[in-house]
Amino acid sequence: MKLLEKISKYSIIDEVTEDFFRNETQTKTFQKGELLSQQNTYNRNVYYMEKGLARTFYFEKGKDITTNFYSEEKSFANIDTVFNNVPSYYNIETLEESIVTFCDYKKLEELCSISLPSANFSRFLLGNLMTQMTKRINSLQHMTAKEKYIQLLEENPNIILRAPLGMIATYLGISQETLSRIRSEI
Repeated sequence: MKLLEKISKYSIIDEVTEDFFRNETQTKTFQKGELLSQQNTYNRNVYYMEKGLARTFYFEKGKDITTNFYSEEKSFANIDTVFNNVPSYYNIETLEESIVTFCDYKKLEELCSISLPSANFSRFLLGNLMTQMTKRINSLQHMTAKEKYIQLLEENPNIILRAPLGMIATYLGISQETLSRIRSEI
């Protein structure tokens, strides 16, 4: 299981953790365009992208706005529902055929209460997610459109080949025309 391999790079895997990932998680293939989670629902699953690409997005004034992309080895969830128990503001959609491993967050919390290695890995993962969110907020508030595009290419270079330009433009907070102009300059 790829997820266990990844976790073993950062944490000791005890028997309880290994049993949990073998028995409490599911791995499923989703087709392009499938919704893993819908806006205004209580989806408390935590996902890990084995292979493929997904995005989170919401609707505003008739347009869908992409807030993030998740490619191989990325973890994601409806954070608003998982931590605040409110209906999610976001949709999660696959952009290509994707193999995703997932489990219910409540069961993951239970695992962390009985397994110190799992609790330590969970803190490590949450720290990484907080760092990513801080970096994203910083880019939206302080970077130019060109700087945001360059940062996206550095962090996820193949996204341009895998995601439609309109989605990338909304993720960057710019128009598709501005994105085309920036791409021609680089």
